[in-house]
Amino acid sequence: MQVAAMVFYVLCETFNKNQFVLNFVVCIVLLAMDFWTVKNVTGRLLVGLRWWNEGNSETGNAWRFESLSEGQRVINPYESRWFWIVLVGNPAVWVLLSLSALLGLDWGYLLIPITGVVLGGSNLAGYFKCSKDAKKQLQSMTANMATNAMTSAMTGRLQAAIARV
Repeated sequence: MQVAAMVFYVLCETFNKNQFVLNFVVCIVLLAMDFWTVKNVTGRLLVGLRWWNEGNSETGNAWRFESLSEGQRVINPYESRWFWIVLVGNPAVWVLLSLSALLGLDWGYLLIPITGVVLGGSNLAGYFKCSKDAKKQLQSMTANMATNAMTSAMTGRLQAAIARV
């Protein structure tokens, strides 16, 4: 659903010109469905984590973070890696789409990617608090991305220098 929301957002004006309300509602519904699915289903099945908010009249709101113990869950490392990559990448893509709408001065459509950032960021924050080793995973993923970016930049410069010779 994340991809569906992003693709619909990018292409909605192409197919539904001048129908802002319809485009807005469809995007927000897709984002809400994605948020609910990731929060309540995907995280629990793929990484054994879940989070929620309990509210009562006496104590107010209480955030709950749950992580199944190692003996209770069998987690596929490949699925877990993809879960965390998509969980981090989703708000990042919505930030880029927000910047695009901001630079295009498209104030109405700016609300959609901002909603995507907020919902994706909420899931990221919730699962980050649930996971005992999320900090290590996030640092490792960030280091790998930085290393890959530097390697590709250096390779590109080296190839350009060789081509000039």
